[in-house]
Amino acid sequence: MSRPAKNPHPFWERLLDDALDEETKKLITEQARTIEADPLDPRPYLHLGLLYNMQHRQPEAIELFERALELDPAFALAHQHLGQIHAVRGDYRRAWRHAREAAARGNTVLLEMLQRYPQVTLPPE
Repeated sequence: MSRPAKNPHPFWERLLDDALDEETKKLITEQARTIEADPLDPRPYLHLGLLYNMQHRQPEAIELFERALELDPAFALAHQHLGQIHAVRGDYRRAWRHAREAAARGNTVLLEMLQRYPQVTLPPE
């Protein structure tokens, strides 16, 4: 039985992960400041939600995407990303709702994604 291959560059991998984590923290701070400066602009809420989602902080990301949609119900990217989180969580009813909202505004990314897996994600009739 062969042994699994070891990562030949663990030092560099850890170094890159740490650097990316530090950069993400800076971007989070930047987006939080942008929200403070203009709390009625939905874009930094989306950006901060994306950063939190990258950090596996889905509840916070959901909250931020929902806030972006409160400010601009037609914000297609916020619908797309919120729907993607719902799809990953298995809440296909919400995922389809946001996919349709995004598609109605010209963003069909999530709709096309969900249509690829109808056996799992069929919308309720």
